Amino acid sequence: MVDAVFVIIDLGYSAIHPDCPAEPGGPVKRPEWLEILSHCSLAITSLFLIEIPLTLWSLGFQFLNPWGPVPHAWLHLFDAVVIVTTFSLEVALRGQGSELAGLLIILRLWRIVKLVAGITVGAGELDEEQAEELHKTKQELEETEAKLATSLQQISQLQRRVAQLTEP
Repeated sequence: MVDAVFVIIDLGYSAIHPDCPAEPGGPVKRPEWLEILSHCSLAITSLFLIEIPLTLWSLGFQFLNPWGPVPHAWLHLFDAVVIVTTFSLEVALRGQGSELAGLLIILRLWRIVKLVAGITVGAGELDEEQAEELHKTKQELEETEAKLATSLQQISQLQRRVAQLTEP
């Protein structure tokens, strides 16, 4: 999200400010703070790039296999492709061309959608687990109530017997 904000600021400044684009054959006129934002964006992209092999190492290749057992694997694969492409373009293109890479960073806003989808799926699984646990607990309670009713009947019968045996 922070990365997308940096890119939006960069793109907005480049579009609005007439001095920002490079003149043909001339130096790029970009303020220092804009360069700092650009470097921060590259650092964030680098962290996402490092995440890909770590994920593959920890969860395996089926995590990115859209035909595998992992739900929403195609989203993870698309995310990895966007990150690698964005990083490559940010490193390869400098100046005006880096704005193209900036536009790709906007695609990463979809990570929020991915995160929300993951939370929703996780909450749904939690609800299913809780419903199943509640159903089991209800069955156990019904069984215990049946046993209690049987025990109460037996106690009542035994009390009557004791009362009959103690009468003179």
